[in-house]
Amino acid sequence: KEKIFGGQVKDYMEMLAEEDPTKYEAHFSKYIKADMDGEKLEEMYSEAHEKIKEDPEHELAEKKGLAHTKGEDGQVTTSDGTEHVRNFKITLEQRRAKVAAKIAASQAKLIAAADDEDE
Repeated sequence: KEKIFGGQVKDYMEMLAEEDPTKYEAHFSKYIKADMDGEKLEEMYSEAHEKIKEDPEHELAEKKGLAHTKGEDGQVTTSDGTEHVRNFKITLEQRRAKVAAKIAASQAKLIAAADDEDE
C-alpha cells in the first residue's frame, strides 16, 4: 500500500530536501511549482485512484493525422511544419568505409606533422 500511494517517493523527497537542497529542487521542480510536498503525495494519489474508480474507461487521445516527409540527410518534416533530424542506420560497408576514411585522415595528419618536424 505504501508504494501505491507514493511512500517511497515521499521518503526520497524528504531525504533529498535535507541532504542536497539543490538536487531536490532540480528533481522535484514540477512538484515544487504545484506546491506539492511529501505529505501531500498520498492525498494526490488517493484522489487519482478515486477518479479512476469513478470512470475506469480509458479514452484514447485523438490522432493528429500528421504526415511525415523524409529527406536524404536525415531531415524529417511533418505536415504541421516542424522539422526533426533523425539518425539512420548505415550498412556494414558504409561503416567500414567511414572508419577507413577516418584512419586515412589521421594517418595523413601524422605524416604531415612528421614532415613539419623534419623541416
